[in-house]
Amino acid sequence: MRRTFRLIFLWLVILLPTLCRTHRSCQTPDKNVGQCVHFSSCRFVLHQYAMYKEHMPPHIMRFLQRSRCRPKVDGYHLCCELKDVIPANANSKLK
Repeated sequence: MRRTFRLIFLWLVILLPTLCRTHRSCQTPDKNVGQCVHFSSCRFVLHQYAMYKEHMPPHIMRFLQRSRCRPKVDGYHLCCELKDVIPANANSKLK
């Protein structure tokens, strides 16, 4: 019982935060440092959608597909360049 508690403690305190960090930071397809965020928290994506709507050029669509950083079941998360990440407390989605 005590050994089980230690293993759970080790997992929660040491290993889990490390795993979470590796999922949060990422590298964009063009080799820039990024953060894995929901697409609606990325200025680049919102800007592209505002410009093209459903007529997005194929090269941008391919870039966004290669940017995916989580499985589909978690929603559409992609590696967004750090300068384009919209903070969670921002009032506007597109700035």
